[in-house]
Amino acid sequence: MEPNEIKSDLDEHTGNARTGDGDRIVPVVVNDQSVNLLGHKETGHEIKTAAIEQGVHIDLNFLLEELLEGGGHRTVADHEKVHLRDGMHFIAREPVIVVSVNEQPVKLHGHSATGMEIKLAAIAQGVQIQANFVLQEELPNGTSKIIGDNDRVHLREHLRFTAIAPDDNS
Repeated sequence: MEPNEIKSDLDEHTGNARTGDGDRIVPVVVNDQSVNLLGHKETGHEIKTAAIEQGVHIDLNFLLEELLEGGGHRTVADHEKVHLRDGMHFIAREPVIVVSVNEQPVKLHGHSATGMEIKLAAIAQGVQIQANFVLQEELPNGTSKIIGDNDRVHLREHLRFTAIAPDDNS
């Protein structure tokens, strides 16, 4: 048997594949692709890892959601153990972070963005600024820090930015 090969046979009660170690192989779906999981429980992190190893194009930092019967969904934390059932469906996607630009909410995807990416997202979402405006991060101590177009910002909820015209002397 090859090192990465899983020896399996069928469970006489469920008809599901079992490994030689007695763990059950549970077929699930992640982002519309079949993924085989091992055992009756897996963490969110383990589900994402197995999906990546089996060719699903996601990253470990993606959010994982279980699709529920009836159309709902629930977020599965990385450390959370999920009781596996055949045919469960999961969606893994980049996280969406909401920041504010000039007091208006702006949704950004991922864990970081450049100053220009923040301004372009704000413009696309209806904030009345221009790409040449100066972007500043408002800091908790009441001061601000200029964010250059190529400066990368680690995104987290509730970051506040102001964007002002380059010739504004206020």
